[in-house]
Amino acid sequence: MPVTVLLADEHGLLRDGLASLLLATSRFNVVGSTGDGRECVRMALRLQPRLLIFDCAMRGLSGLEAARRLAPRCPETRMLCLSAYEDSRWVRAAFDAGAHGYVLKRDGYGVLSEGIEAVLRTKYFVSPDIAHVLVDGLRRRDVPTVGMAPGLSAREREITQLFAEGLSTRDIAERLHVSIKTVGTHREHIMGKLGLQGIAQLTRYALREGLTVLEPGVPDQDS
Repeated sequence: MPVTVLLADEHGLLRDGLASLLLATSRFNVVGSTGDGRECVRMALRLQPRLLIFDCAMRGLSGLEAARRLAPRCPETRMLCLSAYEDSRWVRAAFDAGAHGYVLKRDGYGVLSEGIEAVLRTKYFVSPDIAHVLVDGLRRRDVPTVGMAPGLSAREREITQLFAEGLSTRDIAERLHVSIKTVGTHREHIMGKLGLQGIAQLTRYALREGLTVLEPGVPDQDS
């Protein structure tokens, strides 16, 4: 049976190109493609693909957070992070979130193919060019990872990311299908836990902690 694959990356051209390469052989069957982190979670839970190829940076819900949510609920899905980030903190964060492989976007398809085959054989894989980065990161475990935001719950990390990306309280409530009051309560808890005041400080925190790597918009006044 072909290996079922789900692709999750904000760049549609990358997804389309990767899908074409994978579908060029009968080995793979691309069953889904999305640029949204929350949709990635929904699709993976429904489709239970054998392989998920995802980017750690996606708007709304990061790939790291998506992988973290899927790891315990899709135990048969092998996850490979396809990323532009070479810093050891990002590599560690991906594996901590549940990824089985980490490939750089600047690598050729040969490296990606090697990584795919490795993770499908229940092994772990990291791009040869950054193997030293991973080793260095393991030696310095005191260096904080990214995307974790210690002390915040999964929902609080998600809301922090959305605020940092410029969504208003109303926008977030609509996206998450909760009340404006619920979002406001979460924001108060987040600010209290982190000792922050205002969306500007929250945005800087989110960028520093790797909850988002995207340029924020301008929050509405009601946020």
